[in-house]
Amino acid sequence: MSVVRHLSTDQGTTRKTLWRLFDGTLVESVLMRYPDRVTMCISSQAGCGMNCPFCATGQAGLDRNLSTAEIVHQIVDGMRALRDGEVPGGPARLSNIVFMGMGEPLANYNRVIGSIRRLTDPEPDGLGLSQRGITVSTVGLVPAIHRFADEGFKCRLAISLHAPDDELRDTLVPVNTRWKVREVLDAGFEYSARSGRRLSIEYALIRDINDQAWRGDRLGRLLKGKPVHVNLIPLNPTPGSKWTASRPEDERAFVEAIAAHGVPVTIRDTRGQEIDGACGQLAATER
Repeated sequence: MSVVRHLSTDQGTTRKTLWRLFDGTLVESVLMRYPDRVTMCISSQAGCGMNCPFCATGQAGLDRNLSTAEIVHQIVDGMRALRDGEVPGGPARLSNIVFMGMGEPLANYNRVIGSIRRLTDPEPDGLGLSQRGITVSTVGLVPAIHRFADEGFKCRLAISLHAPDDELRDTLVPVNTRWKVREVLDAGFEYSARSGRRLSIEYALIRDINDQAWRGDRLGRLLKGKPVHVNLIPLNPTPGSKWTASRPEDERAFVEAIAAHGVPVTIRDTRGQEIDGACGQLAATER
């Protein structure tokens, strides 16, 4: 893998890397340094075959799966950059890894599992990182979620839900036509029970599409009393797209509708908009 370019913002504490793989394929990773932690967002596929219409990567289609080595290389590079002080703030250690870059991790199952083992096995066989610092995101491939639960990992599972009702989710997340909202959530709750980790629900707020307060209320009803955390993501709009972020007042009403059911909910800190922060944007411009 070779670096095509690094792009930095937030005084250098957010760094996006565009990689060229041995066959010319392009993928991206992002390193984000916060006062109390450092998170890396990594890719598991070049492109994505899930075809979600609001996602830059999904619209590009799937090129291929990444190998275990190509996944691990992204993290090793980030760890070296932190160790060598390339990221402002002095030398630091990587604390969190999120499989939320390009691709659907559970659609590249064996290589993603292999990379988690390489990352978390004790040195010298692996990097000795904590499984609890790793989050795997999925749009809801139910059989793969059950299989993932059988691995015995302590990783966190994040489900990219984006709609609480099947009618809308069928259009936003096409795989929902195969596995419906309740089936996906039940698989997530099973993983949570077996891993002992709280389930994360990812929800991109899209203006006038999925950000109505009644949908927030429905989401709260689905999750009430469960070990979950809702992570709302203001949409990082991509050039030429009709999809954009919610109005502040709609965002607030949505949060309040979920919180009314006692469900923990936060709005993700958005970073990287000036550097084509949405996954797939940088690779698309390079093409």
